[in-house]
Amino acid sequence: MRVLIFMAFAAACAFGVELKPVYPGSGPKPGGPYSPGIVSETLVFVSGQGARDATGRMPMGIEDQTRQCLTNVKGILEAAGVTPEHVVWAQVFLSDIKTVGTVDKAYASFFPKDPPARSLVAVSRTPGETPIEIAVVAVRDLKLKKVINVGTPRAPASSGVQVGSRVYVSGVLGLDANMTVPRDPRQQVRELINQMRTVLAKGGLELRNMAYAHVYVDLAMPIKLLGEVLTEVLPSETARSVVQTAALPYGSHIEIIGVASKEAKREGDCTSIGDVIYCPGAAGTIEQALNRIKANMRITRSDLNRIVATNVYLDDIQNYEAMNKVYAGVFGKWLPTRATLQPTPKPEELNLAPSTNTPPPKQNSPRVQITVIAVRDESR
Repeated sequence: MRVLIFMAFAAACAFGVELKPVYPGSGPKPGGPYSPGIVSETLVFVSGQGARDATGRMPMGIEDQTRQCLTNVKGILEAAGVTPEHVVWAQVFLSDIKTVGTVDKAYASFFPKDPPARSLVAVSRTPGETPIEIAVVAVRDLKLKKVINVGTPRAPASSGVQVGSRVYVSGVLGLDANMTVPRDPRQQVRELINQMRTVLAKGGLELRNMAYAHVYVDLAMPIKLLGEVLTEVLPSETARSVVQTAALPYGSHIEIIGVASKEAKREGDCTSIGDVIYCPGAAGTIEQALNRIKANMRITRSDLNRIVATNVYLDDIQNYEAMNKVYAGVFGKWLPTRATLQPTPKPEELNLAPSTNTPPPKQNSPRVQITVIAVRDESR
């Protein structure tokens, strides 16, 4: 028996870390080409869930809609063998920023103890017109989760969550100590960066250890200036995505959420922490973005079948089906988890990441920005 167990273990090691898609026995079916969840050796990734139940019904009111959304998330987590307490990182997307207080009330009841690091932004539209979408990452071994808190939390979220060598940093806003937005955009970024430094320091890290960052800005933040300032303060190793969105909490014009680690290593456009690869937004037409993602996977010694999570920021939700047809065609063994949003109300004003140098599309194709998380097979 011991020989058989050893042989099974050796075979598993020979084929590397296995990734398994998760399909819960109940709950709504995926509304597009994505897996509800994916399990890796140490983490569970859950696709953005909306407010409809298994029958397609949506409750009345944002509080009950939030509860249904989180119930859908919980169903996938439980199918993967974990609980809400295992969640370390959450992305919350709302259609109306004014509902934050009510959303937080329902959200807090779902994470009563040691809540995950979290970002919260308002977007223009979501697939199925759900008023809320939530995607999460959970750790399989709860003993690895260590909560970091700095000062008084502004929301039902931890300042950060440490898992092994990495720290998931909650969305930090460009507000001063009085919860006021400085007039100077540069000062807004400075305030945010100082807060990030404090959180990272408590996890034994520095700003130079930032591996992955989603930078959300509203239309009031000058994109060109932002690019200059971020280049000054964020290390070149950071896989950085800049996304214009409809609105941010408390009137802020900028929010940054990310992952940091001393083990971060730049590989092409992407940054890796051990076997996990974080790639910034690939922008342009859906074809251009996917080709860039394929190139990044080659550079990082991986492939499309190792992608576990994507965020798809679509220029116009009316192009959802057209985008899906192209997107679904590039994946083979399974589909990654996914959150899909139309970030801004005016597609023509969508500013993609300034560092991509993507030329304007020459064909009638949906325009997107796609961020990627992959888990590399270290046996390759």
